[in-house]
Amino acid sequence: MTPSVSEEEEVDIMEGLAEHEIIAGTYEAYLLAYRIVKSEPLEGEEEEGWQLKQSFNVRDHSGAIRCVAAGSKFSISGGSDDSCRIYDMLERRELGTLQHHDGIVTCVATQAPSHLITASDDNSLTIIRMGSWQVEKTLYKHSAGISAMAMHPTGKLCFTAGKDKKLITWNLVKARPAFITNIKGIAEFITVSPDGSRYAVGVHRRVDIYSIESAGIEYSIDMKAKPNCLIFLDNDTVVVGGESKEAQVHSLIEKSLLKSWDAHQARIRALHLLSPSVLVTASSCDHSIKVWGLDTDRVSPVRLLCSVDTGCRVTCLSAWHPGMRNKGAKKRVSEDGAKSPLKKVKMTVDKKTSSTAPQTVTIEEETTEKPMKEKSKKKKKKKASVEGGV
Repeated sequence: MTPSVSEEEEVDIMEGLAEHEIIAGTYEAYLLAYRIVKSEPLEGEEEEGWQLKQSFNVRDHSGAIRCVAAGSKFSISGGSDDSCRIYDMLERRELGTLQHHDGIVTCVATQAPSHLITASDDNSLTIIRMGSWQVEKTLYKHSAGISAMAMHPTGKLCFTAGKDKKLITWNLVKARPAFITNIKGIAEFITVSPDGSRYAVGVHRRVDIYSIESAGIEYSIDMKAKPNCLIFLDNDTVVVGGESKEAQVHSLIEKSLLKSWDAHQARIRALHLLSPSVLVTASSCDHSIKVWGLDTDRVSPVRLLCSVDTGCRVTCLSAWHPGMRNKGAKKRVSEDGAKSPLKKVKMTVDKKTSSTAPQTVTIEEETTEKPMKEKSKKKKKKKASVEGGV
């Protein structure tokens, strides 16, 4: 377990999250983003506090937003309108719409640095290359809609659970199922531990923690209400929230409840971890997003750092920061040490005059002319030398 965080350390942690943006999807089809900023001290107080300040809001979906993910310089939301919307977080604009599913988009996840994985009620799992936004593979194995999905930290495996009560482990390298397991119900969520050794599945009023190595259940958490979300604080500690106002912290080593607290007025809809000791919770009942200071011992109290009333029913959470832009990226370098020219991909959005008409995304590929000319000259010279020899 991690030791409790001092006030000075907590200030440093919060200041380190200054460039992070909490992204929230809502039933009202708004996508919202908030930054953690310092607030003025209250009357009679000397210390400054923290507050959540809205950085943008957009409403491009025609139905409720069901899921959201961030990766590279993008955030991607999936909705009940069967589409995914792409946003450029650097330029602060919508790039376009993906309409590759024939059902509600239930799950989205990014695979750093280049791919987007989406799942839908149309029973399919789709792999998309970010940037060009081309569908590289569509995988079918579920016989009913996919309700939950999670990526393994290696990026080589993906877990999905569907309304057919099957849990499928996908080998993304070979683009095929690796294992298929029957589960006793429709999964509300799947979450994988940071080291990839465990994954949690929420079904009915229970959360089962599985070992990937043995494929067996290590620990079960019995809930009084339906579980909605779970996050790993570290490899051995989880926080779970559901239809009640109480959030619970469980130790997977001790196999017991460490602590609990009333996080919201009613159900907890989503959780997201900003740092090992900073947790974000959201509720679709009291419309609020809250940021908590949390330690994994039994004694330290849970501290509310800041909160905001969004005015909307929050359905999902994610977070973006500029460091994601280069995560896992590899620069191509030529033999002489100079960077080789990269193919530029330009995305344009054609909007029809009708407000109800879908947006279509067209891709125009541009390549620099100079390298192409040099390449053609080399080929001509080589051909001439061969003919001379003959």
